[in-house]
Amino acid sequence: MPGNNRRLSGSTLANDLGNVFVETAVQIARKFLFLDTRQKALFHFILVFLVSGYAYYSPPNSEQYYIAAKNNIFNVYGTKVGWFWTLITVGPFIWLTSFLQCQNSHIKAAQHMIRLVVATAIWHFITSSFIHIERSTRRCQGAKSDDQSKCIVAGGKWIPGVDISGHCFLLIYNILIICEESLAYKNWPRNPKNSSTYVATPSEAQNYRKLTLSVQGLFIILFFFHLFWDFQLIVTCLYYHTFNHKVLGGAAAVIAWFLTYKMFFPIFPGMPNFNSHSKSS
Repeated sequence: MPGNNRRLSGSTLANDLGNVFVETAVQIARKFLFLDTRQKALFHFILVFLVSGYAYYSPPNSEQYYIAAKNNIFNVYGTKVGWFWTLITVGPFIWLTSFLQCQNSHIKAAQHMIRLVVATAIWHFITSSFIHIERSTRRCQGAKSDDQSKCIVAGGKWIPGVDISGHCFLLIYNILIICEESLAYKNWPRNPKNSSTYVATPSEAQNYRKLTLSVQGLFIILFFFHLFWDFQLIVTCLYYHTFNHKVLGGAAAVIAWFLTYKMFFPIFPGMPNFNSHSKSS
């Protein structure tokens, strides 16, 4: 019937446009996420150094821009809960790519999730250490008080502690983790891999292709967060903390990434690029 044909044609057009959008977004994300992580680590550390240096010698007016306010929506619901976003985006991506490329093995997928567990422990340890360092180095000169306002009321002079930038650490660490984990999609095969012990059934092959769409969706989301963390890193370097504290935070992120993804993870539990010798989709 004409009406049904028009609806079918409209549905087909919508699907085609959706596929074009996804494929275009994936290709753009590939160009960005698959850059060498060593170069990215160096680039972001230099970025922190240069932007923080600019902010030190030519401080921008923080009252002029909404993004400079600590209570802006991007800071409150983005950076301040940045690790939450890492868990709910990188976590599913690791699980799904590992599960599909390890012949539907939940055990092997869980093994690859160890990378995120270790990264979470490192994030917690380092940010907690930053807080401890700040509290241990601050003091009230001329009066006995651990509170800034009480110190001033008591006639003392408040000496701030060493407040290493947890935001610089978090943002760069997030960016490098996203880049490393996105490599699982670098040579993504169109069909499930068969071996001498595993041959995918037609239904499993069809399910694989459906779940690949979810992998692509998560891949695009990781790309979005990479761009967002880049933006937030620049804002942090322009408006928050001192030069030294931002550089120390950035250095801590690069060191944490290097120790895990370049030294420990290649040994156990393994790295995310399962298909380095496979034909990509």
